Amino acid sequence: MNTGNILKKERIAYYDILRALAIISVIVLHVFRIWPHAEIMDFRIFSLRQIFIFAVPMFLMISGALLLNRDIELKDFFKRRFIRIINPYILYVIIYSAVLFFIMSTFTGFGGISEYLSKVPLEFGWYFWLIFGVYLALPVINKFIQYSSKREIEYFILVLLIGSIFYQITYVFKITHFINLNLFVSPIAYLVLGYYLSTHEFKMSNKRIATLSLLVFIVVSFIKVLAENGLFSMSYINGYAFANSDVVTSYLDLGFSAIIQTSALFLFFRYLYEVKDGFYVKVRNIFENNIIKRAYTSISKASYGMYLFHRTLMVPLEIVAAGWVLTGSGVCVTIVILILALVISSWAVVLIINRIPFIKRFSGYH
Repeated sequence: MNTGNILKKERIAYYDILRALAIISVIVLHVFRIWPHAEIMDFRIFSLRQIFIFAVPMFLMISGALLLNRDIELKDFFKRRFIRIINPYILYVIIYSAVLFFIMSTFTGFGGISEYLSKVPLEFGWYFWLIFGVYLALPVINKFIQYSSKREIEYFILVLLIGSIFYQITYVFKITHFINLNLFVSPIAYLVLGYYLSTHEFKMSNKRIATLSLLVFIVVSFIKVLAENGLFSMSYINGYAFANSDVVTSYLDLGFSAIIQTSALFLFFRYLYEVKDGFYVKVRNIFENNIIKRAYTSISKASYGMYLFHRTLMVPLEIVAAGWVLTGSGVCVTIVILILALVISSWAVVLIINRIPFIKRFSGYH
Protein backbone atom coordinates (compact mmCIF):
# COMPACT_ATOMS: atom_id res chain seq x y z
CA MET A 1 0.00 0.00 0.00
CA ASN A 2 2.76 2.36 -0.86
CA THR A 3 0.74 5.46 -1.66
CA GLY A 4 3.13 8.23 -0.78
CA ASN A 5 6.31 9.57 -2.26
CA ILE A 6 9.21 9.90 0.15
CA LEU A 7 12.17 11.71 -1.31
CA LYS A 8 14.89 9.29 -2.28
CA LYS A 9 17.62 11.54 -0.85
CA GLU A 10 16.18 11.59 2.66
CA ARG A 11 13.40 9.25 3.73
CA ILE A 12 11.31 10.19 6.73
CA ALA A 13 11.81 7.35 9.17
CA TYR A 14 8.54 7.50 11.05
CA TYR A 15 6.54 7.41 7.79
CA ASP A 16 8.34 4.21 6.85
CA ILE A 17 7.70 2.72 10.30
CA LEU A 18 4.01 3.60 10.16
CA ARG A 19 3.60 2.25 6.63
CA ALA A 20 5.35 -1.00 7.59
CA LEU A 21 3.11 -1.32 10.66
CA ALA A 22 0.07 -0.58 8.51
CA ILE A 23 0.70 -3.33 5.94
CA ILE A 24 1.51 -5.84 8.68
CA SER A 25 -1.74 -4.79 10.39
CA VAL A 26 -3.70 -5.39 7.17
CA ILE A 27 -2.35 -8.94 7.08
CA VAL A 28 -3.12 -9.37 10.80
CA LEU A 29 -6.74 -8.31 10.21
CA HIS A 30 -7.16 -10.83 7.41
CA VAL A 31 -5.65 -13.70 9.40
CA PHE A 32 -7.87 -13.00 12.42
CA ARG A 33 -10.85 -13.25 10.09
CA ILE A 34 -10.21 -17.00 9.62
CA TRP A 35 -11.29 -17.76 13.21
CA PRO A 36 -14.00 -15.22 14.09
CA HIS A 37 -15.48 -17.31 16.93
CA ALA A 38 -12.39 -18.79 18.59
CA GLU A 39 -12.11 -18.17 22.34
CA ILE A 40 -9.62 -18.67 25.11
CA MET A 41 -10.88 -18.48 28.71
CA ASP A 42 -14.11 -16.83 27.45
CA PHE A 43 -12.07 -14.16 25.68
CA ARG A 44 -12.89 -13.74 22.00
CA ILE A 45 -9.55 -13.89 20.18
CA PHE A 46 -11.02 -12.15 17.14
CA SER A 47 -11.50 -9.00 19.22
CA LEU A 48 -7.74 -8.34 19.22
CA ARG A 49 -8.09 -7.25 15.60
CA GLN A 50 -9.44 -3.95 16.90
CA ILE A 51 -5.89 -2.99 17.89
CA PHE A 52 -4.90 -3.06 14.21
CA ILE A 53 -7.95 -1.39 12.69
CA PHE A 54 -5.88 1.76 12.05
CA ALA A 55 -4.18 0.12 9.05
CA VAL A 56 -5.95 1.65 6.03
CA PRO A 57 -6.61 5.04 7.66
CA MET A 58 -2.88 5.23 8.39
CA PHE A 59 -2.00 4.73 4.72
CA LEU A 60 -4.27 7.63 3.83
CA MET A 61 -2.83 9.86 6.54
CA ILE A 62 0.71 9.20 5.32
CA SER A 63 -0.38 10.04 1.77
CA GLY A 64 -1.84 13.32 2.99
CA ALA A 65 1.32 14.18 4.90
CA LEU A 66 3.45 13.50 1.83
CA LEU A 67 1.32 14.76 -1.05
CA LEU A 68 -0.63 17.77 0.19
CA ASN A 69 0.60 21.36 0.01
CA ARG A 70 2.78 20.47 -2.98
CA ASP A 71 2.97 22.01 -6.43
CA ILE A 72 1.06 19.50 -8.58
CA GLU A 73 1.11 19.50 -12.37
CA LEU A 74 -1.95 17.50 -13.38
CA LYS A 75 -0.52 15.60 -16.34
CA ASP A 76 2.63 14.57 -14.52
CA PHE A 77 0.74 13.75 -11.33
CA PHE A 78 -1.78 11.45 -13.00
CA LYS A 79 0.87 9.80 -15.13
CA ARG A 80 3.14 8.95 -12.21
CA ARG A 81 0.55 8.25 -9.54
CA PHE A 82 -1.88 6.13 -11.53
CA ILE A 83 0.87 4.07 -13.15
CA ARG A 84 2.21 3.32 -9.66
CA ILE A 85 -1.11 1.83 -8.53
CA ILE A 86 -2.55 0.45 -11.80
CA ASN A 87 0.44 -1.56 -13.07
CA PRO A 88 0.81 -3.66 -9.88
CA TYR A 89 -2.94 -4.09 -9.69
CA ILE A 90 -3.03 -5.62 -13.18
CA LEU A 91 -0.23 -8.09 -12.40
CA TYR A 92 -1.64 -9.24 -9.06
CA VAL A 93 -5.19 -9.52 -10.40
CA ILE A 94 -3.85 -11.90 -13.05
CA ILE A 95 -1.99 -13.94 -10.42
CA TYR A 96 -5.01 -13.96 -8.10
CA SER A 97 -7.34 -15.00 -10.94
CA ALA A 98 -5.00 -17.82 -11.98
CA VAL A 99 -4.80 -19.19 -8.44
CA LEU A 100 -8.55 -18.83 -8.00
CA PHE A 101 -9.19 -20.60 -11.29
CA PHE A 102 -6.94 -23.49 -10.30
CA ILE A 103 -8.53 -23.87 -6.86
CA MET A 104 -12.12 -23.62 -8.09
CA SER A 105 -11.57 -25.99 -10.98
CA THR A 106 -9.81 -28.48 -8.70
CA PHE A 107 -12.10 -28.43 -5.67
CA THR A 108 -15.47 -27.16 -6.87
CA GLY A 109 -15.54 -27.90 -10.59
CA PHE A 110 -16.09 -25.35 -13.34
CA GLY A 111 -19.67 -24.47 -12.47
CA GLY A 112 -20.04 -20.69 -12.29
CA ILE A 113 -16.31 -20.11 -12.48
CA SER A 114 -16.46 -17.72 -15.45
CA GLU A 115 -19.10 -15.57 -13.74
CA TYR A 116 -17.07 -15.49 -10.53
CA LEU A 117 -13.81 -14.59 -12.26
CA SER A 118 -15.51 -11.81 -14.21
CA LYS A 119 -16.15 -10.03 -10.91
CA VAL A 120 -12.54 -10.23 -9.73
CA PRO A 121 -11.19 -7.01 -11.33
CA LEU A 122 -13.81 -4.90 -9.54
CA GLU A 123 -13.87 -6.80 -6.25
CA PHE A 124 -10.19 -7.65 -5.76
CA GLY A 125 -8.33 -5.24 -3.52
CA TRP A 126 -10.94 -2.70 -2.44
CA TYR A 127 -8.15 -0.36 -1.32
CA PHE A 128 -7.05 0.04 -4.94
CA TRP A 129 -10.44 1.49 -5.85
CA LEU A 130 -10.43 3.63 -2.73
CA ILE A 131 -7.04 5.18 -3.51
CA PHE A 132 -8.00 5.50 -7.19
CA GLY A 133 -10.84 7.81 -6.18
CA VAL A 134 -8.65 9.62 -3.66
CA TYR A 135 -6.05 10.38 -6.34
CA LEU A 136 -8.76 11.83 -8.59
CA ALA A 137 -9.72 14.25 -5.83
CA LEU A 138 -6.23 14.96 -4.51
CA PRO A 139 -5.28 17.86 -6.86
CA VAL A 140 -8.47 19.68 -5.82
CA ILE A 141 -7.94 19.00 -2.11
CA ASN A 142 -4.33 20.09 -2.52
CA LYS A 143 -5.52 23.52 -3.72
CA PHE A 144 -7.75 23.77 -0.66
CA ILE A 145 -4.75 23.09 1.58
CA GLN A 146 -2.48 25.51 -0.30
CA TYR A 147 -4.90 28.41 -0.13
CA SER A 148 -6.46 27.76 3.27
CA SER A 149 -5.38 29.22 6.56
CA LYS A 150 -4.57 27.01 9.50
CA ARG A 151 -7.91 27.92 11.07
CA GLU A 152 -9.80 26.86 7.94
CA ILE A 153 -8.06 23.48 7.94
CA GLU A 154 -8.92 23.10 11.62
CA TYR A 155 -12.52 23.92 10.73
CA PHE A 156 -12.51 21.05 8.22
CA ILE A 157 -11.19 18.65 10.88
CA LEU A 158 -13.70 19.88 13.45
CA VAL A 159 -16.61 19.21 11.07
CA LEU A 160 -15.10 15.78 10.36
CA LEU A 161 -15.08 14.90 14.06
CA ILE A 162 -18.57 16.27 14.70
CA GLY A 163 -19.89 14.60 11.56
CA SER A 164 -18.35 11.26 12.49
CA ILE A 165 -19.97 11.37 15.95
CA PHE A 166 -23.28 12.50 14.46
CA TYR A 167 -23.35 9.71 11.89
CA GLN A 168 -22.41 7.18 14.55
CA ILE A 169 -25.28 8.28 16.78
CA THR A 170 -27.84 8.27 13.97
CA TYR A 171 -26.59 4.83 12.87
CA VAL A 172 -26.79 3.34 16.37
CA PHE A 173 -30.25 4.71 17.10
CA LYS A 174 -31.52 4.27 13.53
CA ILE A 175 -32.38 7.97 13.13
CA THR A 176 -33.35 8.99 9.61
CA HIS A 177 -31.90 12.31 8.46
CA PHE A 178 -30.90 14.15 5.29
CA ILE A 179 -27.71 15.82 6.50
CA ASN A 180 -24.96 15.07 4.00
CA LEU A 181 -21.45 15.58 5.36
CA ASN A 182 -19.72 13.24 2.91
CA LEU A 183 -17.29 15.96 1.86
CA PHE A 184 -15.88 15.88 5.38
CA VAL A 185 -16.57 12.31 6.58
CA SER A 186 -14.79 10.59 3.70
CA PRO A 187 -11.39 9.11 2.77
CA ILE A 188 -10.24 12.65 1.95
CA ALA A 189 -10.57 13.48 5.65
CA TYR A 190 -7.67 11.20 6.55
CA LEU A 191 -5.46 12.97 3.99
CA VAL A 192 -6.24 16.37 5.50
CA LEU A 193 -5.77 14.99 9.01
CA GLY A 194 -2.44 13.41 8.09
CA TYR A 195 -1.16 16.67 6.62
CA TYR A 196 -2.31 18.70 9.63
CA LEU A 197 -0.82 16.36 12.24
CA SER A 198 2.50 16.21 10.36
CA THR A 199 2.89 19.99 10.32
CA HIS A 200 1.06 21.36 13.36
CA GLU A 201 3.18 22.40 16.34
CA PHE A 202 1.42 21.67 19.64
CA LYS A 203 1.87 23.86 22.70
CA MET A 204 3.33 21.20 24.96
CA SER A 205 6.60 19.32 25.22
CA ASN A 206 7.47 16.64 22.68
CA LYS A 207 7.80 14.05 25.43
CA ARG A 208 4.36 14.87 26.80
CA ILE A 209 2.77 14.61 23.36
CA ALA A 210 4.45 11.25 22.73
CA THR A 211 3.30 9.92 26.12
CA LEU A 212 -0.24 11.24 25.78
CA SER A 213 -0.55 9.88 22.23
CA LEU A 214 0.62 6.44 23.28
CA LEU A 215 -1.82 6.38 26.20
CA VAL A 216 -4.72 7.46 23.97
CA PHE A 217 -3.89 4.74 21.44
CA ILE A 218 -3.76 2.08 24.18
CA VAL A 219 -6.98 3.23 25.87
CA VAL A 220 -8.99 3.50 22.63
CA SER A 221 -7.70 0.12 21.43
CA PHE A 222 -8.59 -1.43 24.80
CA ILE A 223 -12.13 -0.03 24.63
CA LYS A 224 -12.57 -1.36 21.08
CA VAL A 225 -11.37 -4.81 22.17
CA LEU A 226 -13.83 -4.80 25.09
CA ALA A 227 -16.64 -3.83 22.72
CA GLU A 228 -15.79 -6.69 20.40
CA ASN A 229 -15.98 -8.99 23.42
CA GLY A 230 -19.57 -7.93 24.06
CA LEU A 231 -19.18 -5.27 26.76
CA PHE A 232 -21.39 -3.05 24.59
CA SER A 233 -22.62 -3.03 21.02
CA MET A 234 -19.97 -2.83 18.30
CA SER A 235 -22.27 -0.41 16.47
CA TYR A 236 -21.09 2.24 18.92
CA ILE A 237 -17.52 2.10 17.59
CA ASN A 238 -17.64 0.60 14.07
CA GLY A 239 -17.60 3.53 11.70
CA TYR A 240 -17.57 2.06 8.22
CA ALA A 241 -21.17 0.85 8.13
CA PHE A 242 -22.64 4.27 7.44
CA ALA A 243 -20.25 4.70 4.49
CA ASN A 244 -21.95 1.87 2.59
CA SER A 245 -24.90 2.06 0.24
CA ASP A 246 -26.49 0.05 -2.54
CA VAL A 247 -23.94 1.36 -5.05
CA VAL A 248 -20.80 2.03 -2.96
CA THR A 249 -19.11 -0.38 -0.58
CA SER A 250 -16.16 0.54 1.60
CA TYR A 251 -14.44 -1.04 4.57
CA LEU A 252 -12.78 2.22 5.57
CA ASP A 253 -13.55 2.97 9.20
CA LEU A 254 -14.62 6.60 9.56
CA GLY A 255 -15.82 6.24 13.12
CA PHE A 256 -14.65 8.62 15.84
CA SER A 257 -12.72 5.85 17.62
CA ALA A 258 -10.78 4.93 14.46
CA ILE A 259 -9.94 8.57 13.78
CA ILE A 260 -8.61 9.05 17.33
CA GLN A 261 -6.78 5.70 17.38
CA THR A 262 -5.00 6.34 14.08
CA SER A 263 -4.18 9.95 14.91
CA ALA A 264 -2.71 8.97 18.28
CA LEU A 265 -0.40 6.37 16.74
CA PHE A 266 0.64 8.81 14.01
CA LEU A 267 1.53 11.47 16.59
CA PHE A 268 3.37 9.01 18.81
CA PHE A 269 5.83 8.06 16.10
CA ARG A 270 6.19 11.62 14.88
CA TYR A 271 7.20 12.85 18.33
CA LEU A 272 9.20 9.74 19.12
CA TYR A 273 11.69 11.19 16.64
CA GLU A 274 11.61 14.63 18.26
CA VAL A 275 12.17 13.73 21.93
CA LYS A 276 15.82 14.33 22.78
CA ASP A 277 16.28 12.42 26.05
CA GLY A 278 15.00 9.66 28.28
CA PHE A 279 13.16 6.43 27.54
CA TYR A 280 11.95 7.47 24.10
CA VAL A 281 15.51 7.90 22.87
CA LYS A 282 16.19 4.25 23.75
CA VAL A 283 13.05 3.21 21.85
CA ARG A 284 14.10 5.31 18.86
CA ASN A 285 17.55 3.75 18.91
CA ILE A 286 15.93 0.35 18.41
CA PHE A 287 14.30 1.62 15.21
CA GLU A 288 17.60 3.19 14.18
CA ASN A 289 19.40 -0.16 14.38
CA ASN A 290 20.77 -0.75 10.87
CA ILE A 291 19.16 -4.17 10.36
CA ILE A 292 15.77 -3.12 11.76
CA LYS A 293 15.79 0.12 9.79
CA ARG A 294 16.60 -1.65 6.52
CA ALA A 295 13.82 -4.16 7.21
CA TYR A 296 11.01 -1.67 7.90
CA THR A 297 12.18 0.60 5.08
CA SER A 298 12.05 -2.30 2.64
CA ILE A 299 8.63 -3.41 3.91
CA SER A 300 7.43 0.17 3.58
CA LYS A 301 8.55 0.29 -0.04
CA ALA A 302 7.01 -3.12 -0.75
CA SER A 303 3.76 -2.44 1.13
CA TYR A 304 1.49 -1.87 -1.88
CA GLY A 305 2.68 -5.02 -3.61
CA MET A 306 2.41 -6.95 -0.34
CA TYR A 307 -1.17 -5.80 0.10
CA LEU A 308 -2.13 -7.02 -3.36
CA PHE A 309 -0.20 -10.30 -3.32
CA HIS A 310 -1.09 -11.52 0.17
CA ARG A 311 -4.72 -11.66 -0.96
CA THR A 312 -3.71 -14.48 -3.31
CA LEU A 313 -2.06 -16.39 -0.46
CA MET A 314 -5.19 -16.00 1.65
CA VAL A 315 -7.34 -17.96 -0.83
CA PRO A 316 -5.80 -21.44 -0.32
CA LEU A 317 -5.01 -20.62 3.31
CA GLU A 318 -8.66 -19.99 4.19
CA ILE A 319 -9.70 -23.23 2.46
CA VAL A 320 -7.10 -25.33 4.26
CA ALA A 321 -7.53 -23.64 7.66
CA ALA A 322 -11.29 -24.25 7.56
CA GLY A 323 -10.59 -27.92 8.22
CA TRP A 324 -8.29 -27.38 11.19
CA VAL A 325 -9.61 -28.23 14.66
CA LEU A 326 -7.76 -26.05 17.15
CA THR A 327 -8.06 -25.07 20.78
CA GLY A 328 -8.09 -21.39 21.74
CA SER A 329 -4.37 -21.43 22.54
CA GLY A 330 -3.76 -23.34 19.32
CA VAL A 331 -5.53 -20.61 17.36
CA CYS A 332 -3.34 -17.96 19.02
CA VAL A 333 -0.13 -19.75 18.12
CA THR A 334 -1.35 -20.48 14.60
CA ILE A 335 -2.34 -16.85 14.04
CA VAL A 336 1.17 -15.67 14.99
CA ILE A 337 2.80 -18.25 12.70
CA LEU A 338 0.53 -17.42 9.78
CA ILE A 339 1.08 -13.67 10.17
CA LEU A 340 4.85 -14.14 10.09
CA ALA A 341 4.59 -16.51 7.12
CA LEU A 342 2.34 -14.18 5.12
CA VAL A 343 4.42 -11.10 5.84
CA ILE A 344 7.70 -12.79 4.93
CA SER A 345 6.38 -14.61 1.85
CA SER A 346 4.49 -11.64 0.36
CA TRP A 347 7.47 -9.38 1.08
CA ALA A 348 9.83 -11.86 -0.59
CA VAL A 349 7.63 -12.22 -3.68
CA VAL A 350 7.47 -8.44 -4.17
CA LEU A 351 11.25 -8.17 -3.79
CA ILE A 352 11.77 -10.97 -6.33
CA ILE A 353 9.40 -9.43 -8.87
CA ASN A 354 11.11 -6.09 -8.36
CA ARG A 355 14.40 -7.65 -9.51
CA ILE A 356 13.00 -9.09 -12.74
CA PRO A 357 13.58 -6.88 -15.80
CA PHE A 358 10.53 -5.70 -17.76
CA ILE A 359 8.03 -6.56 -15.00
CA LYS A 360 9.68 -4.83 -12.03
CA ARG A 361 7.47 -1.79 -12.62
CA PHE A 362 4.50 -4.07 -11.84
CA SER A 363 5.95 -5.17 -8.47
CA GLY A 364 4.35 -2.54 -6.27
CA TYR A 365 7.75 -1.73 -4.75
CA HIS A 366 8.33 2.04 -4.56
